[in-house]
Amino acid sequence: MSALRLMRGLSVAELARRTNIEKKRLWYILDGQREMRVEEFLKLCVALGVDPRKFVTREIVDEVASATKRSIENHGRWNVR
Repeated sequence: MSALRLMRGLSVAELARRTNIEKKRLWYILDGQREMRVEEFLKLCVALGVDPRKFVTREIVDEVASATKRSIENHGRWNVR
C-alpha cells in the first residue's frame, strides 16, 4: 500500500483524510507495525483506486477454505446431542 500511496503522490496525512483513518494508526499500518482491519483495507483500496481482489491469491483462498472446513467440523462436535 505504501508504494501505491507514493505512486499516487499522496501524503500519509492526505490518505488518512480520504480514508478517515487516524493518521498515526495509518502510519503504523503502512510501516508494518500494526495489522490493518478489513474495513481499513477496503477504505485504502478505494482511496488508492485499487480493486481489492488483486490481493487475493490462490493460497489465501485455500487457507480460508481449510479454516472454514475446520470450523464447521469443530462446530459439529460442540453441538452433539
